[in-house]
Amino acid sequence: MNQVLPAPEPSDVGIVIALPIEADPIVELLHDVRTYSDPEGSNRSVTEGVLGAGGKTVVTLIVSGVGRNLATKGARRLIGGHRPKWLLSAGFCGALDPTLKRNDIVFPTEILDANRPDDPPLVIPFTPPESSPSSKIRFRPGRLLTASKIVRTAAEKAALRDRFAADVVDMETAAVASLCADRGQRFLAIRVVSDEADTDLPPEVLTVMGPTGGFRLGATLGALMKRPSSVKDLWTLREHAVEASDRLAEVLPGILAQLS
Repeated sequence: MNQVLPAPEPSDVGIVIALPIEADPIVELLHDVRTYSDPEGSNRSVTEGVLGAGGKTVVTLIVSGVGRNLATKGARRLIGGHRPKWLLSAGFCGALDPTLKRNDIVFPTEILDANRPDDPPLVIPFTPPESSPSSKIRFRPGRLLTASKIVRTAAEKAALRDRFAADVVDMETAAVASLCADRGQRFLAIRVVSDEADTDLPPEVLTVMGPTGGFRLGATLGALMKRPSSVKDLWTLREHAVEASDRLAEVLPGILAQLS
């Protein structure tokens, strides 16, 4: 059973991640797991554990919920309470670049905020590992755009690609990156492509998913009544999410080993 304990020593890496489905495979990699409850009484506890059999990397992780505001709160909590040497924004992204495929790993080296289109991009100096021709895993640097809503359709993705010359889109990274820049906190973003540029997500995704990443029961039942075939689309969406989260957990230990 996880323990609820007072604030720890500084961690090596803090991870802000929006959804439980993104976080679960990462938490499964940890041992000596402890849980720190939120002193403000929210249900967003911090999970701390050791990554790897050698016990060299102490990781703290918070499932913040979706969007800039919740991601910023999660990042502040990790920085203030756990003082990580590195802070990561990790999770899913949608492809805007048509050459990106599902489960590709993207390291944003330039980060833009759609709410502040005139600001220059934040530049993140990090060299991703090279993709091996024999490996199923593809690594890419790229320009990331943080949007305020789910970018659902291929047409919306193409419009953002044209406007911002971005490669991928998410809803959290720019907020976390900006906070880290203001505080002099070392920062890295790691994103896994969950939907490709030419893919339309089911329209129900805009209503059935709550800000914490869970499905709203009433909205889900309503969607199924209006369009019974949506159950197949939502199930496929979940399967793709599971694949993407497993890929993220697969590459994360190797990436963290590069951080010093």
